[in-house]
Amino acid sequence: MTTDVRDTVFRVRIAPLPDGLHQETHHPSAEDLGLDPEVFSGIEVDLRLDVAERRVLAAYTARATARLECDRTLEMYDEPVEADHAVLFSADAQPDGDDPDDDLLPLDADALAIDLTAPVHDTLLLALPLRRVSPAARAAEIPTTFGEPDDDDDSPADHRWAALRGLRPDGDPDSSD
Repeated sequence: MTTDVRDTVFRVRIAPLPDGLHQETHHPSAEDLGLDPEVFSGIEVDLRLDVAERRVLAAYTARATARLECDRTLEMYDEPVEADHAVLFSADAQPDGDDPDDDLLPLDADALAIDLTAPVHDTLLLALPLRRVSPAARAAEIPTTFGEPDDDDDSPADHRWAALRGLRPDGDPDSSD
């Protein structure tokens, strides 16, 4: 299940914060971030806010446990994921269409909160490993040959190649050269 990130909200209040550095820890739900709750759990966002007049720099570390399917064994396993990111909210920033890759977002002069839904959503999705291998499968030996080992070195490794060997200039399908 994937929820449209535009329908969800992870907002951080900035109205009571004086200028300076502030640290907060938040525990938004997967639904708050538009993520699949069957995949993401235990989400934690360590947020460092640098508040100044007309701008807020939100640097954060997002952590979660992701329930993934192993590429080798097809078994489900839990993988901790973590990533850092920063977004600058500025009164001088001009909206640039719907560019989701922009880390410079506009800040209204009378803003009481900043919306970190899309940045944290994207950060956690990008933190997922491309190659998903469970810890139990990482040390397992992967078979690279099929069938029983052939003790006869003169016989072809695979009988299906015999027809191609017959195309050789000597025409002997059993010739190994």
